[in-house]
Amino acid sequence: MKTNIYKTAIAFFMVQSVLIVIILNNNYMKDHAYLQSSLSEWVELLLGLVIVLMNLGAVIIARILYLSGIEAEQLKTTALKYNHILTQNRIYRQHHHDLKNHLTVILGLLNQGKLIELREYLQSYLNTVNDALLRTNSGLDELDILLSAKIQDAKRNETEVKLIIRDPIQCSSKKVLDLVTIVGNVVDNTLEAIKCLEPSQREVTWSIRKDPVDYIFEFSNPLLLANQTAKGDFFEEGFSTKGEDRGHGLSMTKKLTEKMEGTITIDTSKGEFKVIIEIPRHKLER
Repeated sequence: MKTNIYKTAIAFFMVQSVLIVIILNNNYMKDHAYLQSSLSEWVELLLGLVIVLMNLGAVIIARILYLSGIEAEQLKTTALKYNHILTQNRIYRQHHHDLKNHLTVILGLLNQGKLIELREYLQSYLNTVNDALLRTNSGLDELDILLSAKIQDAKRNETEVKLIIRDPIQCSSKKVLDLVTIVGNVVDNTLEAIKCLEPSQREVTWSIRKDPVDYIFEFSNPLLLANQTAKGDFFEEGFSTKGEDRGHGLSMTKKLTEKMEGTITIDTSKGEFKVIIEIPRHKLER
């Protein structure tokens, strides 16, 4: 069984504190010649030696705690990336399966000579493809797959998605997973936030553009009065309006954004909840 380093550290520092209190108290009583034995100097020397050794041990424990914290953050990031890889795989398999079914229907209508029905079926299919696939032309295949999957999920939940891609993205292979994780987390938040609204009010906007310095990603959804909270709170670890054991998405997004020297801000001034992410182009492209 793996040792719980946090419980061990707490017990270690408590013992260390108790020993320090004992030796300080003994020094105080020595000044008044109270409850002193002939071996008190040896006892005090032994306690001092133990405290010195424990101080050296405290340095080791502090390093272990630091490394453990880094490992925990890496595990969270890896879990988020793995979830998005699963999403990409699921949408690929879904399209593969759907395409086979659509081709079967098209062939059947063609064999029966039902050209009018075939034309209507193809038009309907093309409209669906245009909504989910052809609009997602971000310049990054992995991001296109993610956005396509999220748009289809939104349509199934009667949510209207306005996707605006003004400029294509150039991203190095080393930064793809981080970027997909950042976008995926915020997209999930926008879709989750409006589930309690009526279908006619479920509308989100996702925008990608660039300026001479940064890539700018904007994600907005209607502002819920119940969720009007101080802007900084949304980036706190574990903060969530969705219940317990949630609230890691924006916190992780902020850390990944800052890792690339970017910024993430929240704007609620226009009656909507808007997350704005700016990442320096040179950090994303190299």
